[in-house]
This record gives sequence, C-alpha cells and structure tokens, in this order.
Amino acid sequence: MFYGARKWIDVLDVYIWAGVLLFFLSFSLKSGGSPGVTVLASLCVILIMSVIGVAIEIIIEILRNVRGLGAILGFLTNGPELIVLVVGIMTGDALFGTSTPLGSSVINPVMLVLAMLLSGGAIKLLQTKLTYGLLCIAFTAALSLIFYIVPENFYLGWMVIAFLTTSLFFFLRPKEERRGERSSDVASWAIVPAVILLFLAGSFLDLAVDFAREVSGVPKNLIGFLVLATLSSWPEFKSCLVLLRDNRVKVAGNNILVSNITNIWLAIIGISFYLF
Repeated sequence: MFYGARKWIDVLDVYIWAGVLLFFLSFSLKSGGSPGVTVLASLCVILIMSVIGVAIEIIIEILRNVRGLGAILGFLTNGPELIVLVVGIMTGDALFGTSTPLGSSVINPVMLVLAMLLSGGAIKLLQTKLTYGLLCIAFTAALSLIFYIVPENFYLGWMVIAFLTTSLFFFLRPKEERRGERSSDVASWAIVPAVILLFLAGSFLDLAVDFAREVSGVPKNLIGFLVLATLSSWPEFKSCLVLLRDNRVKVAGNNILVSNITNIWLAIIGISFYLF
C-alpha cells in the first residue's frame, strides 16, 4: 500500500495541485473571500481526490498483467469519475455528478498530448495507425461539450446518440499488442483495502466540494467539470506516461479511448437520474 502511494506522488503532482490552488484562489479574490480558508478548502478537495487516485493506482498495479490491459485501464482509471457521479446522485445533484465525467472526456485528450510530449512518444504515437482511436477520442470530447450547448429538452436525444455511437466505437476499438508480463509490485491482497479506501474518500467528497464552493465562489458544476475532472484524469495521464515510455503505444491509446467512452456512459447514467 505504501509503495503505491510513494510511486503515485512526484513533482508533476505538485504542479497540478498548485494549479488547483491558484484556480480557487483567483475566484476567491474576485468574490472577496478569505484566501486562507480557500487554501484549506482546496487542500481538502486535493487530498480526497489524491486518496482516490492512489487507490486506483494500487488496483491498476495489481491488475497490470491482465489481458486487454488498455481497455481495463480505461475502466479502472474512471474510478474517480464514478465516485463523483455516485456522490452526485446520492446527494440529489446528478448534474454535478455528471459534470466530472463530461469534463474528463475533454481533459483526457489534453493529458494524452502532455504524456506524449513528456515521454518523447509523440512521433511513435503519430506513426502508429491510431486514426480510429484519435477520431473516437475527439468525437467523445465533442459530445461532452455539445451537452452543455443543447437545451434540456434535447437531453434524451443526446443520450441516445451518445450511447449508440460510443457503443459502436467500443466494440470496434483497435486490438492491443501482446507484451511479456512483469510481476506486480503490490501484493494482491492490497486490492481490498484499496477499494475500501476508495469509497471512504468518496464519502467526504461532497462535503469538501460544498466547502470549496462556499469559500471561493466557484460554481459547483464548474468545480466538477474543471477541478475534479482534471484531478480525476490524472490517473490517465500517469498510466499513459508509463505506457508510452515503455513503448506500449496502442495500449496508451486504448486507455484514453475506453476512458472517454466510459465517461460518456457514466454521464448517460447521471443524466438518466436527473431526467427520470
């Protein structure tokens, strides 16, 4: 467990945390809020999302050699988005819960580009025949943005189109290359406390978001779409960075592809709760 936490935290994480702090502080200063309290609220959000991220990292490490890793990573790295969605539904604010997977679908491509640049794998990725995957990623990101443009009476139509197209993309996704296995650095029994940690952290998320909203003046849905989506997309970035450095280009592409599709499916679930 402790290995997973040490492995998860590095200097890049500090940069993203600093960005979140600056985001909340900028809104707080405009609204006349207290900078000190805003920093505290921001740290609460960062801590909870970081714990969720560590739990997901541990689960991924345990399951690293499972066949179809890219697709599995796409589902597993959506754990934070799922937690936010469940929290939103349980607190009667399904649209807030939906905002994070929708925002994640837009931020995931940014994370992939960032991982490409930092890993030096941009040329390899472009040389690989990933036209289909890149089209899917762009399409799902556009779907997420379109949702915030269409009027509410078109939500049902958006859901139908989104489900049919993403299901087709999923079943026609590229096959992954097969590579040699490496033993996991985390004991298999750690998956149980990791799952428990995941849901314990999620139980405090709504309180932390409400606290941050009150002291900073940032609308709750904007926190979900930008802040939580960015923090929840961080596992995608970290896994893609490792995969690209290991020359597992198709796996990295499938990771983002399936993650974006799963985000759309999570959003459909959240919108269904809102409508019905």
